[in-house]
Amino acid sequence: MVMAQTVRLRSLLIMWLALGLAAAVRSQTAAPEAAAPNPTVEPPKPAPEAQPEAAPAPSKHSRVMSDEVAASLATGMPKYNPPKPVAPKSEEDLPDLRETDKPKNTIIRLPKYTVKEPRPPVFREIDLRSKSQQADIALRQHVGLKIGNLGGLNDPVALMMYQEQDRLNSMTELAADAAAAKRAGDTAASDYILRQSNRTYYRPSDFGWNSDGGGK
Repeated sequence: MVMAQTVRLRSLLIMWLALGLAAAVRSQTAAPEAAAPNPTVEPPKPAPEAQPEAAPAPSKHSRVMSDEVAASLATGMPKYNPPKPVAPKSEEDLPDLRETDKPKNTIIRLPKYTVKEPRPPVFREIDLRSKSQQADIALRQHVGLKIGNLGGLNDPVALMMYQEQDRLNSMTELAADAAAAKRAGDTAASDYILRQSNRTYYRPSDFGWNSDGGGK
């Protein structure tokens, strides 16, 4: 009888211990679950918005205004009328500049004239004087000719000396013109001047003279 009660108490104690252990284990497992925070679900990130494409820079020749504005401006613009060609006027139809274009500085403007007459001949100094005048000039240039000039005996000599000096002067001037033409590159003109000078003024007694103009 006593043994039976002892066994029963031992079994109850074991059962009570088992229930206590089970309750302890259940409380330990429930505490971490309660302590752990609820996981937060992050909302999905929105997709990045597409950036608008930059408008291309207008070129120099592109129109910066709309077609409507351009059409309205073109309608209000006057049409281009090219000027008509004007026929050239003759000198007789031109206005007199003495009346229409009076200068402010009181300078008189003369009308234009067209000369159709031939040019006057070019006279040399020797052509403008008579032989007596030429001899008189030579006598004044060479004072020694006046000594013993009784009755004009030295006048022919003075005339010859005047003409000789004129010939030498002409040859010197033409030689200078020929040299200037040669320096300018016009060799043909230089040769022509020398050839004509030799044929006109050279004498057989001159040094280097020949019929072909001094070898030119």
